[in-house]
Amino acid sequence: MEPIGIADAARRLGVSARRIHQMVASGQLNGHRIGRSWVLDRAEVQRFARSRPEAGRPWNATSAWNVLALASGDAVRASPVDRSRAKKRLQCGLEALAKRLSSRAQRRWFYAHPGVHSELLSHPAVVASGVSALSAHSVDLIVSDQAEAYVPESRVSELADRFALDGDADKPNVQLRVVSDHDWPFEAGQRVAPAPVVAVDLLEADDDRSQRAARELLARS
Repeated sequence: MEPIGIADAARRLGVSARRIHQMVASGQLNGHRIGRSWVLDRAEVQRFARSRPEAGRPWNATSAWNVLALASGDAVRASPVDRSRAKKRLQCGLEALAKRLSSRAQRRWFYAHPGVHSELLSHPAVVASGVSALSAHSVDLIVSDQAEAYVPESRVSELADRFALDGDADKPNVQLRVVSDHDWPFEAGQRVAPAPVVAVDLLEADDDRSQRAARELLARS
């Protein structure tokens, strides 16, 4: 168990501390008293955050990238109202927002010969992320047989032709996160996505190792 306090749990769930006390009293969350303070299990709070119906409704892509830009310390290219909204949304932490941020890109899977992965990730239209950005952010996890990256929507066909990407393969090893050109958030020449973006990508993986790596990265971001 990794304990967190009432105030931290409240921020992660986007509710008041009083509401957290009520949830503990009603059995919705398990709380334990340590001295004069109540603590909760961090993993349980995050599971609860992800299971709430409102946690599953994605924002539009522009709103999702506003939140991620703010988390990454980048300029939020939005109105003051939208910047304020993004700041408020970020208060509960990126892990609790993972489902709402899913609209940032369309996930597409392909197979490519492993020998072209490095060249694909070096292409100027591609920004490495997820498992392909682990070493860049000093994450202690090695995944050498997959490639993962963001690409603008207008460049997908070109990349598919150039690297012989097979979208019908039974065992894909390339995941492209396709972003509309209008919402493309990365600077020209940027090779690797920021740590918060990489962490959110890893949270979407099915395996525990990737999700642990995501939490490690979020803790350092």
